Amino acid sequence: MKAQTGSIKRVGRSWYGRWREDVIVDGQVKRQQRFVKLCDCDDRYRTKFDVRPLLADKLRSLNEGRTDVRSSLTLASFVREHYEPYARENFKPSTIHGYSKLWKDSLCPRLGEIRLRDFRTVDAANVLAAHVAKGWGRRSLQHGKSLLSGIFTYAKNLGVLDGVNPIQGTIIPRKAAPPAETHASTPEEVLSILALLENAEGIELRQRMQSQVAIGLMFFAGLRPGEARGASWQDYNGKTLCVKQSVWRTHTTAPKTAQAAKPVPVIEPLRELLSRLRRIEGEPQSGLVLRGVSGKPLNLEMQAKRIIVPALRNPNNYPSPDAKRIVWHGYYAFRRGIATLASSVSRDPMAAKGLLRHTSVNTTLTHYIKDVPEVTENAMSLVERLFVKTGAAGRVQ
Repeated sequence: MKAQTGSIKRVGRSWYGRWREDVIVDGQVKRQQRFVKLCDCDDRYRTKFDVRPLLADKLRSLNEGRTDVRSSLTLASFVREHYEPYARENFKPSTIHGYSKLWKDSLCPRLGEIRLRDFRTVDAANVLAAHVAKGWGRRSLQHGKSLLSGIFTYAKNLGVLDGVNPIQGTIIPRKAAPPAETHASTPEEVLSILALLENAEGIELRQRMQSQVAIGLMFFAGLRPGEARGASWQDYNGKTLCVKQSVWRTHTTAPKTAQAAKPVPVIEPLRELLSRLRRIEGEPQSGLVLRGVSGKPLNLEMQAKRIIVPALRNPNNYPSPDAKRIVWHGYYAFRRGIATLASSVSRDPMAAKGLLRHTSVNTTLTHYIKDVPEVTENAMSLVERLFVKTGAAGRVQ
């Protein structure tokens, strides 16, 4: 095909380029004319001769035969026809659910009509800035950036696009709110919650025991909520529990990562809770540890809403009227709690990484191990004694 040179036209205070290219329309490849703004008319771009290199740059990949016709698809069409089928085959249901909601509710309305080959870093930056104005925090913005980056990475892997991923250089606005501080349950809190559930009024024994075991699996064994829902009696031998599946809503999948599919030690507090639940359930040797009335995986969110939170809020469950009330921080507070405790006791974050079965210790350090004031205070006391002993403190000017 003969190389195109295109044409340049000035409209008002702007320069535009015109050329023809193949595009996909209703599933068919058609030849269409493009008329695109190249730049503003200013001291740098006064004449058509000045603008010609900009148009040549636009046409280079077309003339060299390096343009895939699929790059003419809008972002919305590419996601619907290519990325979503890929995601359904490769991502877990919970990830697909989160990405689909993020795309349909927030990103597609603003970016969906931009064609893949025309998408620029500034387009992503503008949409992130717009959502900062709506109150999005840094973590939500990072999720949006990650989704967009994944879409363009997949397009590059299909050969639809070449060059740098346009999301790569997108900056998350500094003024975006940082993630809220998360809570790590202390051993005292966990023991208090278990004790409150033990004697909670108005709640049947089986429901109380299931709530205690759910908390125990996440604190004493470091399981994720989905892994706790998927725990089975046949995978428990009295000393260890093999993590073989995870349940999200009605979907049962393999654990989050290959690293997550490992046995976890079962220590005495959890062993006792499991033993009591097993007796109540009629000594089952197989099946789910936490199951609903119908035999399906127990809905832990509903369990917290209907059983655990009311038990913590009922003043009659506390030993005295002036006893400190316990706040419910969600199930992940227990994983953070045991990670913090294991790291503090062992003085080695790798112990927490191993229990939580993270692929990288950075994940454990960044998101799970929390500062313990007592540990910091004790450390500084040791530092103080060291300097006093050596007499260094007296020499400080």
